[in-house]
Amino acid sequence: MTGPEVDHGFAYNDRGEINILLSPFYEPDWEYDETVERYVKRILYCLAETIDLQKPKTPWLLVGRSTPSPSVATSPSTKTFGTIFLVAVSLIVCFVFNR
Repeated sequence: MTGPEVDHGFAYNDRGEINILLSPFYEPDWEYDETVERYVKRILYCLAETIDLQKPKTPWLLVGRSTPSPSVATSPSTKTFGTIFLVAVSLIVCFVFNR
């Protein structure tokens, strides 16, 4: 690309698009931008246009793994039966040792 004085302080990525995070144009210059409001007014138009240009042309489709179904060992019915079984075994052991 051309020099920064011609590009007005824009940095470009490998696809030739403006890199918003690395462009010195978007950094606040407190000698020129006396207030935050003036800084926002200076960059807002260019920032909005750059974001519109870099938006994907097609809608994004997020493809991910589905959440696995709970295993048999952790399903609620197994936990309930396991608890009942533990209480029953405990009561039997208690009766055996109390004789």
